[in-house]
Amino acid sequence: MRTALNATARLLAEARRNVRRVTLQADQKPMDFAEAYALQDAIGGALAPGGATIRGWKVGASDPKSVPTAAPIYDVAAGPARIVASHLNMIGVEAEIAYLFGTDLPARSAPYPNDEVLGAVRALCVAIEVCDSRLADWQGANDLVKLADHQLNYALVIGDTRTDMRGIDYRRQQVRTLVDGKVLKEGVGCHALDDPSTLLPWLANHAAGRGGLASGTVVTTGSWLGMHFIAPGSAVTVEFPGIGRAAVSFPNA
Repeated sequence: MRTALNATARLLAEARRNVRRVTLQADQKPMDFAEAYALQDAIGGALAPGGATIRGWKVGASDPKSVPTAAPIYDVAAGPARIVASHLNMIGVEAEIAYLFGTDLPARSAPYPNDEVLGAVRALCVAIEVCDSRLADWQGANDLVKLADHQLNYALVIGDTRTDMRGIDYRRQQVRTLVDGKVLKEGVGCHALDDPSTLLPWLANHAAGRGGLASGTVVTTGSWLGMHFIAPGSAVTVEFPGIGRAAVSFPNA
């Protein structure tokens, strides 16, 4: 990894620990996907002495033809969760569907076939991704810089789970996000892909080059309703009728 990127990893790790934002110089920014993913790993290594370990992943694609992107998640909480607002630079939330793996998929050179990956999934979960950024110019930052910053992830909140995943028609699945009991946004079949679980084989093979997936890992698969900014003191509920709900609150203290 380029010397300048070592400074990037230190800056972003310190920003995450200290709840602040940093400005990266031109030579401190990743030039390609390999550098962005190397930065993620370096940040994770810098956070490890403080107890950070990979408990989940986020994966997404803008459409079925796009190459997905991914980032590790260090904080996974069971809902209803409570996250103090001052622990974040901003509070963003996304309604998502996640998948809980019940079988290890360790690092290996041979690709994992689709059926092996999907067969390792134990349950589907309603999830709320909690988003934040350590970048001072995150809105104007390019995709590679955001990717290095773990795709704006702060934490993942897991709600109701469903072990029987048959019969779910994602194209007709309803979803709504509520803030303090009032509907903020709702939709039907509004994920970028017809079936978000199709992202899992790509993610498993990506993770196989970075240590693999352990049983108990949760993989979330992208926003259904976009990211919404939430005021401190608010409570958020995400509902996928027929599947379940998840909830998180952001108290001031």
